Amino acid sequence: MSECTLSTQVRKISISIQKSDWLYRFKMRRDLQVACVLIVIILIIGFFAPDIAPQNPNITDLEGKNQGPTADHILGTDYLGRDLFSRVICGLQTSLEIALATIVISFIIGVTIGSFSGYQSGWIDNVIGRIIDVFLAFPSVILALALMMLLGSGVLNMIIMLSIVQWASFARLTRGQVLAEKNQEYVLSAKAAALPGWWTMTKHILPNCIMPVIVLATIDIGHAILTIATLSFLGVGIPPAIPEWGSMINSGLPYMRIAPLNVIVPGLAITCVTLLFNITGEGIRDITDPKTDNEGSL
Repeated sequence: MSECTLSTQVRKISISIQKSDWLYRFKMRRDLQVACVLIVIILIIGFFAPDIAPQNPNITDLEGKNQGPTADHILGTDYLGRDLFSRVICGLQTSLEIALATIVISFIIGVTIGSFSGYQSGWIDNVIGRIIDVFLAFPSVILALALMMLLGSGVLNMIIMLSIVQWASFARLTRGQVLAEKNQEYVLSAKAAALPGWWTMTKHILPNCIMPVIVLATIDIGHAILTIATLSFLGVGIPPAIPEWGSMINSGLPYMRIAPLNVIVPGLAITCVTLLFNITGEGIRDITDPKTDNEGSL
C-alpha cells in the first residue's frame, strides 16, 4: 500500500471519528450554540432576579395602575400599580426554581425505578410497568389539578405534585433503554464475571442509555414551566403574593383592552423560555445520536 493511500485512509478515519463526536457536532450547530447561551443567560437572570429587578415586585401604587411604559416602569404597571418588568423577572425565578427542582426529583425517581424494573424483568417488571402505565394514562393537567386540590397551593406542594406527575415518563423511557441494552455482549460478559447487578447497572448499562433521558429532562423543563403557568392561571398553583407568569396573565385578563402588556409580556416570557428549552433538548438529542446528521432537526 502506497504512503499516499495510507495517508488518505487515515484522514478518512480521523474525519469519521470527529463527526461521531458530540463536541464536533455541537461546534457545527450555530443555532444550538445560540440556544445554550440564551439558556445560560436565563438561568443567571432567574438566579439573580431580586438584584436585577429595578423595583420591589410587590409594592402597589393604585394611583399608577395599568400604566403604559414609562421611564420608571419600562413595561408599565399592572392592575395594582406594581412594576410589570420586576414581576416578570421575579416570575422567571419562581418558575425556574419549581421546574428545576421538579425535574431533578422526577429524574432521580424515574431513572431509579425504570432501571430497576428493566434490569430485573419478570413479575417485578410487569408490576412496575403497570404502575407506570396507570400514571401515564391520566392527562397530566387533570392529574395535576386533582393533586393540587388535594395538597393545596404553595411552592413546595407544587414541586411535590409535579414530581408525582412527571416521574412516570422518565421511568418508562429508562426502562425501555435498559431492556434494549441489557442483552448486549458487554452486559452478558459482566454477568458471566459474577459482577454485582448494581455495579453492572451503574457502571455499564446506565452510562450507555442515560442520554435520551437527559434529553427528555431538558425538554420537560419547558413543559414543567408551562404546567406551572397553567395551574396558576386556573388559580390552584402559586399564591397571589408570589410573582408567577400564569397568575399574572389571569389577573391581567380583565384589563386586556386598557393594559394589554399585563397579558402579552408574561405570555411571551412563557413562550420564549419553553421554546428555548425544547430547542436545546432537541439539539442535544441530535448531537448525541449518531443516527442523525450534522444538520439536525432544527
